[in-house]
Amino acid sequence: MSNNNKKDEKKPIDSSEEKVEIAQYIADKSQKISKRTEALANGTMRVLRWMSDWFDRFLFNPRHSKLVAFAVALVVYLGFNSQGIMTAPLEYTKPDVVVPVSVTYNAEMYELKGVDEEVKVTFIGSQSDIGLLNVNSALKVELDLSGLTEGTHQVKYKIDGVSPRIKTMIEPSTANVKIMTKEAEKKELSSDFINMDKLNPKYVLGEPELELREVSIRGSRETLDQVAFVKALIDVSGQTQNFETDAQIVAYNQKGEKLDKVDIIPQTVKAKVAVNETYKSVPIRPIFEGDMPAGKAVSQWKMDAESITIYAPKEILDNIDEVRVPIPTSALTSDTNKLSQTVSLPAGVRHGTVSKVNIEVQLGPVVSQKVDNVEILFTSNVNDLKPSVNGLDQAVISLEVFSTEENIKEFKRENLRVYIDLRNAVVGDGQQLPLFIEYNYPKSGVVYRIVPEKETITVDIIK
Repeated sequence: MSNNNKKDEKKPIDSSEEKVEIAQYIADKSQKISKRTEALANGTMRVLRWMSDWFDRFLFNPRHSKLVAFAVALVVYLGFNSQGIMTAPLEYTKPDVVVPVSVTYNAEMYELKGVDEEVKVTFIGSQSDIGLLNVNSALKVELDLSGLTEGTHQVKYKIDGVSPRIKTMIEPSTANVKIMTKEAEKKELSSDFINMDKLNPKYVLGEPELELREVSIRGSRETLDQVAFVKALIDVSGQTQNFETDAQIVAYNQKGEKLDKVDIIPQTVKAKVAVNETYKSVPIRPIFEGDMPAGKAVSQWKMDAESITIYAPKEILDNIDEVRVPIPTSALTSDTNKLSQTVSLPAGVRHGTVSKVNIEVQLGPVVSQKVDNVEILFTSNVNDLKPSVNGLDQAVISLEVFSTEENIKEFKRENLRVYIDLRNAVVGDGQQLPLFIEYNYPKSGVVYRIVPEKETITVDIIK
């Protein structure tokens, strides 16, 4: 028991000694660090005192006074200028912006020449100001001509709607403006239809009735001398019945170009227009163009449309008895031929109910027959002329008819007509006028090829 107690008593004694040793070690280390720190601080102070002494000897040495003064001045200069550079904003440029020109002048009295409709403007300013610039809205360039009278003047363009912090450069900067006094004169008024492509082609428009036949136009003498005619433009789009409208009045030059500088009084005129639907049904007749294949003639033909309804003014319809469809004989390559042809409308016809026909043509062996002493007639003598021929040989003609044998047997002389058209004839002797030949028999007329012994005759025409 006594041995065990001795062992237990040694433990606290050892722990206490260990703590003392650790404390002693820490104290020694702290003392060493403190001495080193003090030595480092003393060394730093000695260096600083040495540098200070060296700087004082250099700065206050009379031999170095100029160099020191220059260095101080340089530091002050750089200080002030670096501050200016840092505070001055950068300038940005927005070049060649197209801006419309607004002109102030007495438009009732004067006409202008030499004013640009728009000019180019370059904007210079800070990034924020340039970024806020709205070039699509409030900007405009002004040209103030108020107070100026007739003559030529050089006037400066001015920008409006821009912040005063933004610099501007306008190109061109000035305008050489010619101010001319307006004059007035009367002009006869005619009319034209517009938007005809938006009118149903079945309809025919009557002659417009205008409320006025004369209008007043105003402008400079230079402009008025260019006016060739003045027209009321009548919009007919979508019209299906008689209508009345206010037609815009426009002045044109000799080339048909619109003259915008002319003042027209009044600017519109009431117009009444009749809308009619005049039409007529006529037969469709194929006409064979070119030489038939060797030894062949048309035996018979048939089409899927034998007539067409055409829409046109009455005076045009009165002169149309048929619509002809040309058939190229080069397309007839066998005894039975099926073709498709486009129907071309006569001049002045606005619409037709048939645009294409399908035709079947049959060929057969050709034979001929001569027809003598066919009387030559005079037609369409609208000018009441008196034609005459020299001798009986000029009054009649011989013809040769070509077709198939079956068709030749059906040929009837009384259906044949040879004539001279006097519609465009003029007074004069010894005129050579062309002959026209028709075989007036429905459907079978085109199966005959009729060749006259001569194509013209000599005619004397007196009034």
